[in-house]
Amino acid sequence: MWIEKRGQQHRVYWRNRSQDGPRKPYEPFGTQAQAETFMTLARASSLLGALEYLQNPTPEGLLRLLGKPVRPAAAPSTTDLAVTGITPPPPGAGARLEARVDVTFEHLWMTFLKQQRHLEETTIDLYEEYGKNHFLPFFEGLDIGLIQRTPPLRPSDAIPGAVYVDDWVQEMLKKEKRNNAGRPRPGTVLSIKFITNALTVLAQAFDVALQARPAALLQVNPAREIRLPKQDRREMFFLEDGATYDRLRSAIHEHFRPLLDFLVGTGARFGEAAGLLARHVHLDVERPYIEIRLVLKWARKRWKLGRPKTRSSVRRISLSPKLVALLRPLVAEKTGDDHVFTMVEGGPMHHGNFTNRYFRPAVKAAGGKVPSRLRIHDLRHTHAAWLLSDGVPVFVVQRRLGHSNSGTTQDIYGHLTPEADDHTLALVDRRLPDVLCRDEDEARVIKLTKRESALPEFDVDDDDDLAA
Repeated sequence: MWIEKRGQQHRVYWRNRSQDGPRKPYEPFGTQAQAETFMTLARASSLLGALEYLQNPTPEGLLRLLGKPVRPAAAPSTTDLAVTGITPPPPGAGARLEARVDVTFEHLWMTFLKQQRHLEETTIDLYEEYGKNHFLPFFEGLDIGLIQRTPPLRPSDAIPGAVYVDDWVQEMLKKEKRNNAGRPRPGTVLSIKFITNALTVLAQAFDVALQARPAALLQVNPAREIRLPKQDRREMFFLEDGATYDRLRSAIHEHFRPLLDFLVGTGARFGEAAGLLARHVHLDVERPYIEIRLVLKWARKRWKLGRPKTRSSVRRISLSPKLVALLRPLVAEKTGDDHVFTMVEGGPMHHGNFTNRYFRPAVKAAGGKVPSRLRIHDLRHTHAAWLLSDGVPVFVVQRRLGHSNSGTTQDIYGHLTPEADDHTLALVDRRLPDVLCRDEDEARVIKLTKRESALPEFDVDDDDDLAA
């Protein structure tokens, strides 16, 4: 027999020499001390007897296990405890073993995945990544009844061998990010958004146990109502004007200059530009436009065209004359399903390749007012900033960016419209009577009486008007 630590569990393993069952069965415990106590008990008596005692941990059961006579209301003697090193559990401890439901987390997870056939391949791939890299390493081998939300307030109420979702969250907050090849990226940690999404999927998996028939296997979803730290909104960077953008454009490889012009001129996402096909470009119409219908996604360890995530992302973006002139030579000799933008070698755009080999070196070489931490997505922010700063209505910018509602656009870029505030103040001033602009000496001042001045002060609230 031996002990191995797996995640938050301390497992006691033994070898199964029979042909039935697993070759290395184990019993999970919450602490090293509990695992060592079980081993001591098994060696002092028998493995089978120790396992039976776990199912009925009473003083009488301990005496029978040690071959002692059972007397009414008898408790193990000090000598008995010295032999085994075990303190008998308090009354009612056996009831806590009823938490087991004889369904492992692996079985629950595979059942959940089989029910997700309606999802796209990219989403299923993401779920499988959650399971392989984040769920199974922590919850592997656990009976789902032992997976609890948070530790109990009283240690005596803890279920032997229980593992807590809250501990999993704490471990996730310290995990490093991984690249597309699955290798860790030193110096990085998983984002709160990623952990939130993973926790949501974990909760959906446990919902399968709550909805089991003929009877629910769990009464409470242990992955619900877990609070995560708030994440500060990622800092956005903008190119202040055309001259600053031109510095960046001049510094990048000439093959990708049309791509940068397109991103900053349309506000499209990189994946949308990478998924743009020649048949989606309409230049010979009265009002030229492009259609955003596909995006380039990473699925099944390869890049694949797929639908945008939200319905509002499927949209038309009108083109200015400069963008029409930019796109015309790019699509002139291409058929309907050819990519408009490609890598230098001719294949579809690759985000990581383009970023590391071309975009970041160009940002560094540009210098000047080009932010040193500028990302590709910041070209989309730049497009929105230019439009809003020049007074373009928010709902127009919303449609170009593909936001589901104007509130999203306002929340992200609302601070970029000080000119709109100035215009609003000017309108208010024009409507107010001129008497408010007279000199202070000429203005009528209401003086309070001594009795009125002695009254307590109150804040004026709209609710006061409603109450009146």
